[in-house]
Amino acid sequence: MWRAFARFARIAGVFCGVSMTLVCCTSFDPYNVLQRQNNPHNQSGAGEWSFTASPEATTALRRDALNFVWQTIHDRYCRADYNGVDWIAARTKWEPIALNAANDDAFWEALDQMAGELGDAHTRVESPSAVQRRRAQQSVSLGLGLRVIEGQLVVGAVHRESDAFWAGVRPGMVVLQIDTIDALKRWTQWQTTSRKSSTPQAEARWPLRQLNALAQQSSSGVVRMVFARELSANVHADKLETDRIDAFLKPRQASARPTLFHRVLPSGIGYIRLSAFSESLRTPLLAAIAEFKDTPALILDLRGNGGGSAAMSEALIGAFFKEKTLIGRTETRSGQPVSFAFGAIKLTTPERHVPGRADAYTGRVVVLIDGLSASASEATAAALQSTGRAKVVGETSCGCLLAYLGYASVPGGGELAYSEIGLSTAQGERVEGRGVVPDVLAVDGLADLRWQRDRPLEAAVSMALNQ
Repeated sequence: MWRAFARFARIAGVFCGVSMTLVCCTSFDPYNVLQRQNNPHNQSGAGEWSFTASPEATTALRRDALNFVWQTIHDRYCRADYNGVDWIAARTKWEPIALNAANDDAFWEALDQMAGELGDAHTRVESPSAVQRRRAQQSVSLGLGLRVIEGQLVVGAVHRESDAFWAGVRPGMVVLQIDTIDALKRWTQWQTTSRKSSTPQAEARWPLRQLNALAQQSSSGVVRMVFARELSANVHADKLETDRIDAFLKPRQASARPTLFHRVLPSGIGYIRLSAFSESLRTPLLAAIAEFKDTPALILDLRGNGGGSAAMSEALIGAFFKEKTLIGRTETRSGQPVSFAFGAIKLTTPERHVPGRADAYTGRVVVLIDGLSASASEATAAALQSTGRAKVVGETSCGCLLAYLGYASVPGGGELAYSEIGLSTAQGERVEGRGVVPDVLAVDGLADLRWQRDRPLEAAVSMALNQ
């Protein structure tokens, strides 16, 4: 996520809290920032309903939610052309599906699919249960990271708290079956029906979401998966019996709290891995950079980092510049900066600068990214790359770089995020729909995963030592 300038909105909410009449006034708060910050429905569980009333009442409740989502995007989306999408046609397509959905989950899914017609990873609808999990910083999943490598569905990562880990599943194993269906075939089917998003990289996350949903929605609450220990699934049947894992896996709740890890590598290079741009990690992150002031180079590992706070991203970028530097540009639907209090307080400016700092890190910098690096991660990598301050190693990033100013409460307890601000590099290049393209492409293969070799990190170390 790229939550733009939320801390300024909270400050303004305190400043303006004495007059809710002004907060709700369109001319005072044209972007509806303060109302989103002060909305009582932003308290967990508030305003939530379930479709257990009469069919007529259920349809009316659903229509209220659908109307809110469609109209809000219609009025406030960052691009007046809706990315070339016929937004009226999108409603025509999804309205009957949503209103006639078999249950709550299917209804909220239909609303999200309607928002997905824009092909924008940031614009989305979350169900009440998803909202609560996000606020609690919890996730429910099988704890598996899967991807297609060399024509096979391969385990890329396994969470240590997952059933899969304790069943013996490890990175580099091939997935043979999901339930009784060929795993690669099922994965491909899910991919072809994926929710529209910013890029193919972003859409590639859809099958894993469907796998987790399959397990959660099954009557038994588990999903059967078969894994092969061999690098190739093309093994003899008799050998397969001893070289496979046949397990029934249950989704588990795990913490999604952001983490920060840092150390000096044996090569003498500083290394920082950041899982999300959370304001709670800003102080320790900047302290870690300060610790590495005497190292010749620093690797910033943003692989798997889905983004977060815009302000924290800019603070991180600023830690590498001694002088004031232009790092990017912003644009809005109106062409005017985002502001409130009758224009007296501006949340954005056409140009984004970092002020520079006397204690800035002066060594070489390498940024590691992958297809899951999104939003604030991409803003950071793109700014450092486009200014010439850093080299980027890994895979092309998500291509998901727009900004929103907070969640809007949808009738029924769900929430809507909608992109309001476009961003580009100092040279005017957009990352949205494209991704940050690395200077050096480095991807783990099957053998690398099996032998726990981190080829992208090796490439980053080589770049840091020799650039």
